[in-house]
Amino acid sequence: MSEENKVADATPEGVAQEDKQVPAPKKKNRKAVIAGIVVAAVAVIGLGFNAWHETPEFCVSICHTPMADTYLETLYANPYEPAVDKWGNEVAKADSMLASKHGAMGKKCMDCHVPALEEQVTEGIEWMQGNYYNPLSERDLARLVFYRGVGETEFCLNSGCHNITKTGLTEETKSFARNPHSWHHNEYTCSDCHKGHRASIMVCSQCHEDAEVPDGWLTWDESKNLETQYMNWNDEKFLLES
Repeated sequence: MSEENKVADATPEGVAQEDKQVPAPKKKNRKAVIAGIVVAAVAVIGLGFNAWHETPEFCVSICHTPMADTYLETLYANPYEPAVDKWGNEVAKADSMLASKHGAMGKKCMDCHVPALEEQVTEGIEWMQGNYYNPLSERDLARLVFYRGVGETEFCLNSGCHNITKTGLTEETKSFARNPHSWHHNEYTCSDCHKGHRASIMVCSQCHEDAEVPDGWLTWDESKNLETQYMNWNDEKFLLES
């Protein structure tokens, strides 16, 4: 190599030209991308699960599997047609069951059966141990409000459900021969007459022969003919605690 070429190679321009490199493209942070995908997938699954959790199908698929054929039928029954109750008894008109009447209005299980953690844990343990009956024993308002800290009447008469006072309710049915909402019998609550998954009962007929029985409802005597003796150990536990 000539001296001239050596000198040329040693010039700053030559060194800069020789050392100059094309910058490599930046590598994407694969971990960050994967983490983002996982977070997005979990969020989508969570939203989907939450939406499913609010449906009656969730209730019967996860917890109340044996109830699918009895309780869901009462919820989805046409309120203006005959149906069967949770025990399989014929009901002359489905809207005599609160489940059917509320179902036709777009209500779901948890609009009335508000889940409480302690209650769900107790029921889960019962489920795993097999300590339950199907259908479950009769639930009244005392059971529905046991874990919720609200009064029995307030469970039904509130701004989110039946936005009316006792006085207003009494006024609405004052034309009845025996006003069922006169509240002169303080020992009775809404659930004594209004039943969720079986035909409702005109309790007044227990004493008053002239009590008007709504279409599809049962008289007091007729209601006693239904098979309602479904007691399990949790019912006994509730009675001891309450």
